Order: sequence, then C-alpha cells, then structure tokens
Amino acid sequence: MLYAAHPGLSGLLPLCDDFFSEFGENMSNADLFINETDYPDLPVADAVEHLRQALRCKTVSYTDTAKTDYSEFDRLHDVLKRAYPRIVSAATWETTGYSLLITLPGSDEGLKPAVFMAHQDVVPVKPGTFQNWRHEPFNGDLAEGYIWGRGAMDIKQMLIAHLEAAEYLLSRGKTPARSIIFAFAEDEETLSCGARRISDILKNRGIEAEYVLDEGAGEVTDAADYGAPGALVCPIGIYEKGYGDLRIGVRSRGGHSSDPFGGTSLGTLARAIAAIVENPPPPKLNAALKDALKLLTPYISEEPLRTWVNDTDLYENELLDYFMTKRSLYHQVSTTIAPTVINGGSPAANVLPQDMYAVINLRFAPQDTPESVLAHIKKLIPPECELNWDQQIGASRPSETDSLGFKTLRMVLEHYFDRLIFIPAQNKGATDCRSYEQISRCCLRFGPFLEEEEISAEGVHGTNERISVRAFAQGIRVITELMETTCMEESLHA
Repeated sequence: MLYAAHPGLSGLLPLCDDFFSEFGENMSNADLFINETDYPDLPVADAVEHLRQALRCKTVSYTDTAKTDYSEFDRLHDVLKRAYPRIVSAATWETTGYSLLITLPGSDEGLKPAVFMAHQDVVPVKPGTFQNWRHEPFNGDLAEGYIWGRGAMDIKQMLIAHLEAAEYLLSRGKTPARSIIFAFAEDEETLSCGARRISDILKNRGIEAEYVLDEGAGEVTDAADYGAPGALVCPIGIYEKGYGDLRIGVRSRGGHSSDPFGGTSLGTLARAIAAIVENPPPPKLNAALKDALKLLTPYISEEPLRTWVNDTDLYENELLDYFMTKRSLYHQVSTTIAPTVINGGSPAANVLPQDMYAVINLRFAPQDTPESVLAHIKKLIPPECELNWDQQIGASRPSETDSLGFKTLRMVLEHYFDRLIFIPAQNKGATDCRSYEQISRCCLRFGPFLEEEEISAEGVHGTNERISVRAFAQGIRVITELMETTCMEESLHA
C-alpha cells in the first residue's frame, strides 16, 4: 500500500483500497511529492469528506443571475459552519450577497493580514455530456483514489484546504498573530462582482494585506525552451495579462463588382487586419521575467542562452528575439494579437460588400495599455476604419517577488515538491485575484494541487472533473505550512 506510511490517510484505505496499487505508482507528478509525513495527524479523511459534502452543493453561477439557485450557496455555507467549529467560534463570518468574508483575528495589530482566496461557484455541466461522466457531477463520489465532481479541481478543493489548514492549526493550540482573512466569492466564473465587493470592503476598512493567495499557475513543464533541458519549472502566477476585443468597422456604398473604384470595404478591412498583425507593439522583458531567468540561471546549460541570462539588460534584444520564436515563451514578452471575427461580407461574388467589421482579440502585456495599443494601431490602418472597444481591461500589476508572501510560498513549495524550480510568471487565465491588487502588493496565483496534466485538462470545466486524494492532501500540507509559518504566533515570535 503506497500510503500505509501516512497516518492521516489510514481512514481512507478501506474506501479506495485498489487505487494505491493500480494508479498511485503511475502518477508522475506525484513522484515529485516529498515530506508527506509532515503533519502526521492531519485529518485527511475528514477533509475528503468535507470536500465531498461541498461538491454536492450545486453552486452553479450564471451571467443571468436569475438562473442561479442561491439556496445551494446557503447549503454550502451550512456545510462549512458544521465542518469547522473552531473557525466559527474564533472568527467573524460575514456575507456580501452570497460571497463569504471570514476574518480570524490576529493578536498583533502591527502585522498586515494574509488573505486566502477561493470561489464557491462552479460552471454548469455542458448539455449533452452528463452521460459521459463516470461519476455523477454533483454526487461527490470517492472512487479509484479520486474525489469526483464539478468543483473538485476548480476550485472547491482550495476553499476546503484553506479552512482545513486553519481548523487544524487551531485544534493544535496555535494562535494567529497575523489576522487570517478568507475571501470566498460567489461568481468568479461569471461576473466577478463578489470579489470586487469583498476587496472594496477591505479597502474601506483601511486593510492592507501582506499577501493574497488565490488559484492559478502550477503547471509542471520541462525547461528545455529556457535552455535548461531536463530541469522542471513550475510557475507562480504574479500577474494576469489584460484583455481587449477591438472592433474595426469599414463603411461602403456597395454596388456591382465590375466597378470597385477606390477599393472595397473588405479590401480595406483586410489591409487593416494585416497591418495590425504584422506590426505588433514591441516586446519587452518585464521585471518578473528577469527574476525568473535569474532563478533559472544555475540550470541553463545551452548557449547562447547561458551567456545571455547572465546579463539580461545587455542581451535583452537577443533574448526577446529568442522568446518570440518559442510558442511556450512569446506570450510572456508581448501583447498577443488574434483576429477572430469578420462579418458583413457580400452575399454573392459579383456584389460589392457594404458595411463590414472585424474583431481582433488582444491580450495586453504589462508594458502595454488599451490606450497605448489603440494609439499604436491608429497609426497603422487606413483612416476610414472606425475603431471601438467591445470590451477591454489592462494587465494587472505584477506582484513583488521580494516579499514575504512570494518568498515564503516558494520556500514551502520547495519543501513539498522535489526537483521543481518555482519561478514568477504570468498567470495564463483570469482570476478574482486582480480585484485585490488595490489592497496588496503581493497577489499570488498558485493552487498547490499538482494533479496530472491530463486529469487537470480533462476536469477543469470539462467532463469527469476530479482530484486525487494524494494531491488534495499534499495541497493541504502546503497551505498549512504557509499559514503556520507566516501567520501563527509560535512561528513569528519564535
């Protein structure tokens, strides 16, 4: 039995007996797990049961809030209050809408609080796929060594892990010196109003957080593209790119295709799209990427990268040229440009099109803003083109890596995952975390549940969402260690 040495898992063995021999040895990410005997009395079986109960709450959010069944959020709140009596007794529980703000006060008012985030809501099960689930999506089944259900990977496991860590530490007589704030929004998958409301409440109370931890990043990849083949990198998300849908319109009188004098709206639109794609804003090595390269420098063996990374300022142009040739790297230095929609073409080949438009999707790098990109594009396109944003938001502010939160998280992750090089990086997806940048200079995106890539890819917003008991337990240890090290009196005042 793979887990026989881990007392915290002993209560689970009868429930998932055949998993450990059949699946456990083949989980390559799990081969990176170390120090699994830490916190030997961690009640993993209870944590699994609490997650299963949370997954049975159908907290599906919709952009049309009239479709959202908020009674399921009430059910989830009841589950949490029953599961964590010590937090209920010691903390202040508040709701804003159906978002939860839980404050566990610290004894030292001079310490900035730490904010542990997750969201309660999940995406719906895609119509027509229900029969493809091996276990019903809202049953919270425990089978084959996995906890199954919508939200198991996105992101109720993190919500439960935060509370498990605090409840465990309180049960062992630990006392918070730094206030611990849990911020669990109701609508991250749709409107993200809950996170903004919670952040505004904290800001209005004059709270500045030492660090914020939310979901994100965590992909394990070979560092070959960085010139370090064989090394394994794992990003800690410290910012998110911006987002813009730019609509380009061209008006035309139309007419017969035998008289295209002055060009056609389609031709003008095509020239505009080509000019924009072929002349992107210049790339840049941001501070986060320079920090990442500094951490990777001891592992980089290939030239000329080995020379370049030793002086990123001197060789910035060479590094940028190199990054722009790599699919895994180019988006870290540049605003990406993707024409995605064109509409209004002619209904027949011999008829000139009239009014047409296209939409270009842009993901803004930190050095660019919607305003600067729009000014850049206006210089490239024919003057008759009309430009309007369908929607736009700038890149989030990169968090400080020379901070207690980042340095401690990185240290804790290195303690629990062998051979991984944890680097600051762009977070690929959007999260609620950016709403908290107004109250903290250190907003971290990292879910410490290093599940296999194929399971994560299949499960997040997909069919058969699940998380292994082993990855869940290791993630709880990470959060417990982070919380104890940065928040508890016994650690801070030792």
